[in-house]
Amino acid sequence: MPQKQASQEPRFLYLSELLGAKVRDAAGRPLGRVSDAVVATSETYPPVEAIVVRRGGERVQLPWTAIRARRAGQLEVDATAAQAFQPASAADRIRLVEEILDQQIVDVEGAKVVRVNDLHFLSVKGALRLVHVDVGFRGLVRRMGWERAVDGAVRLVRPQARYLEADQLLSWKLVQPLSSAPGKVRIDVAQRMLADLHPSDLAEIMEDLDRQQRTVLFDRLDVETAAEALEEASPEVTTQLLEGVSPEKAADILEEMAPDEAADVLAELPGETRRELLEAMERPEAHEVRQLLEYHPRSAGGLMTTDLVELRRDTTAAEALAEVRRRADELPILHEIFVTTGAGRLEGICTLKDLVSAEPADLVGKLMREVPATVVPEAELRDLAEAASKYNMVSVPVVDEAGELKGIVTVDDILSEVLGER
Repeated sequence: MPQKQASQEPRFLYLSELLGAKVRDAAGRPLGRVSDAVVATSETYPPVEAIVVRRGGERVQLPWTAIRARRAGQLEVDATAAQAFQPASAADRIRLVEEILDQQIVDVEGAKVVRVNDLHFLSVKGALRLVHVDVGFRGLVRRMGWERAVDGAVRLVRPQARYLEADQLLSWKLVQPLSSAPGKVRIDVAQRMLADLHPSDLAEIMEDLDRQQRTVLFDRLDVETAAEALEEASPEVTTQLLEGVSPEKAADILEEMAPDEAADVLAELPGETRRELLEAMERPEAHEVRQLLEYHPRSAGGLMTTDLVELRRDTTAAEALAEVRRRADELPILHEIFVTTGAGRLEGICTLKDLVSAEPADLVGKLMREVPATVVPEAELRDLAEAASKYNMVSVPVVDEAGELKGIVTVDDILSEVLGER
């Protein structure tokens, strides 16, 4: 018996169950087969506004409200209602097969890029609303028409397989279109949720996208999140990403990065682009990065960061701790403060433990200890590794011939270079 379209009983339906269905009028005359569905995106769960029916080389839209009966593989249409239908503007309409199916989206929970294999509707009170995207393997099997055979085979050999338990459905309300361009990427979460991803996961996701998709995604990130992700991405990807956003935004992102990371990124860019971005950056940040770019990228000068806490010996422990708290958010690593003279000559170091254990009025000059080892900016990776290993140093100070502190190389940067991860 045909299923009445106006049934009050809610029912779920997959797009794959609609595609290819035969469409007939009330007299049984064939009108074609369903090749797509159009939804209006203005609502949280978009209603299906029309189906696209293909007959030969022609494609026409028929309103969903003209469907009078539906059963497996067949739709009956009120031809009179269909003839009066005028498709709305495409501005806020999406063709699901053409624009959503087989597109890649970001699965934030799994921190990976997945493909939309099917779409899931809720049929209620005569309306058909898009409620989920199906990113599971079973969705692909369903579209291929192999679900019964594959399910039977899996039950036979692995009856406890997760494949049989549930489809992998993501709520449509968390899917956001990112671009109206062809080959668009869509994400399954709001932008604020992307910012909660670990930068390494976000960088890995962007690595999995093609150039256009990753550019669209990157352009939607706030400056802070973009800077964190860029520090974890490969040189090839960072170059593409910075070239894909405006120079103003690229400069803002570089200013947000640690100077040594910004210098590493800029070193990979063509000379003209590098000069343009340095000109667009704020003067103090640009000056620091320019100095770092003068060194060989694998030397101590090329690896060092100038993000550190530097104080005079007559600073009290209370003042030192206040300075540490003030700068804590902007420093990627903070285990020590560096004591220098007015001319910038390195005199000693204090650990955070030294400061916390001291009386508030104690002077840093009395708390500091001798620096076990320093290197010059031209020092090689081997020198840095030996110093860090021999003296168990968290960071190795880099000083010039006059003993002036130029920066530090942290042990994690040394390890990354030694392990070839950069």
